Amino acid sequence: MPSYNWLIDPVNLIQQFEARHNSSAAGALFAWAVWAVDSLHYLDDLDQAFDASHVPLADHRPDVVDVAHARWATGTSITSLDLCAAGLGRAFCAHNGMYELDLGDFDPAASKSRPIVARRTHLPPDAQQWIDRVLADPQYIEAKSARDWLTHSRLRRHFFLSIGGPPQRLTLEFGTTQLPVRGLIELARDLATRHVSDFLQLLPQL
Repeated sequence: MPSYNWLIDPVNLIQQFEARHNSSAAGALFAWAVWAVDSLHYLDDLDQAFDASHVPLADHRPDVVDVAHARWATGTSITSLDLCAAGLGRAFCAHNGMYELDLGDFDPAASKSRPIVARRTHLPPDAQQWIDRVLADPQYIEAKSARDWLTHSRLRRHFFLSIGGPPQRLTLEFGTTQLPVRGLIELARDLATRHVSDFLQLLPQL
């Protein structure tokens, strides 16, 4: 299947932003966010093929494939959004540290510490509103929770026996939520695609 078809040309928009703000570092981070979304659509193609065939590559166990795809999907989805925030930090907040900022560094609910308040005041209003929309999105909250559980903890995996048919895919439990792996991949894909697309549309106004 073809790669994701962006409705607007990301490269053009990013190059124009770089020129306006003389910030190649920000542009590079935005480009990584775009490529992260592209990779989610590639993963989705792979996962759909596996979902239809139930035949993993190289005889890997199906549950290994499920967990690997879930980690790939949730980690990449959250990373794509953090990369947009990191670019904003480079362009508007004079951030030049070794480690990039992420969405949490602009979250007004996370802390009332002076650094977060100061950072937000340097952002254009449209950028602040984009960050707040992402943070308030129930899909973001769900995907980030799954990413955190998959990265920093361990998940309960629910197996379903199938008599006379193909093996059933895993359902993952994180916190009080249960999601089938296929649904989690679709959620992560759609979350990143929607918010990174919205972000690109904002770039000419920033």
